Amino acid sequence: MTDEAQIRRQAVAAIIKGVAWKTAMAVLVVASAALVFSLFRQGEERWWFVPGSIFFGGALGLLNFRWLAIAVERVYLRKGATPGLANLAAVVISVLKLSIIFIILFVVLKWHLVHIFGLVGGLSLSFLAIVWEGATLMKQTLKKGEE
Repeated sequence: MTDEAQIRRQAVAAIIKGVAWKTAMAVLVVASAALVFSLFRQGEERWWFVPGSIFFGGALGLLNFRWLAIAVERVYLRKGATPGLANLAAVVISVLKLSIIFIILFVVLKWHLVHIFGLVGGLSLSFLAIVWEGATLMKQTLKKGEE
């Protein structure tokens, strides 16, 4: 393996780790705030419902991001892959991944296992972490370019 390929793999691993860390921090902060709010509400039987839904949504969003990173790495960055075959493999993997996520979402929403707004909030926190990591990397790149 060349040095450039090794550097790319390390950069991808660092991005995935950064997104995971930022997602975990954001989910922890928002779920903790929701937990405090739920505990102070009078007559709430399922005080864990919204914070648990935020955790579930964040975990599902992070899982989706991780699957996407694996698919990109294995399909597009694979040595010797033809563009047509890589695109076909990416479509098949994406459809399977999204089908699995859809089934999970359908089951948990149909059986009322999670709060819909908590779930959407957790999924949004994962997206926010991706944007946050991108902005952080862009800022670091601009700083290095100025030096």
